[in-house]
Formats: sequence, structure tokens, C-alpha cells
Amino acid sequence: MIKKIKNILFVTIFFMFIFLVTKHYISDKNIIFTNKSRTSYTLDGIDSLTVLKNDTANIIIYKNDLEEFKKKRKKRFWEKLLTDKDE
Repeated sequence: MIKKIKNILFVTIFFMFIFLVTKHYISDKNIIFTNKSRTSYTLDGIDSLTVLKNDTANIIIYKNDLEEFKKKRKKRFWEKLLTDKDE
């Protein structure tokens, strides 16, 4: 009996919490406060900012390290069995 009362109390508290949080979130007061705080992030000084030149062209150097690694690597016996080439 006590366990059922305890469970009912927990479920009631849980639903009350969800209800109160939702009520506060949807309230007009909270919506007005949120809109006021969002409007404080204005971009008034955007015209005075300088535009930097893009200097990132051709900065990637492509290397063929895989082919060099394959040439340096010691061939294993079973790899020679799988290839069709005579090496």
C-alpha cells in the first residue's frame, strides 16, 4: 500500500514538473524576455570591419607516400602467392 502511494506521489510530482516548465516556457512573459535578449545581439558595426584577403590558395601539397611505402615494404610469402605478376 505504501509503495503504491509512493509511486502515485512520484508520478504526480513528475507531471506537475512537466506542466509547470511547459507553462513557463510558453508564457508571454518568457517569450517577450527571450525576444528582448535576442535583439541585443545586433550587428551595428559590421560596415566598419575590414575584409581580409584570402591567402589559402594552393596550400595543400599532395604526396604519393602510399606508392613509396609499397616499394619499401618487404613482401610476405603469402602476398607473392596472391599476385599474378612475376616479381
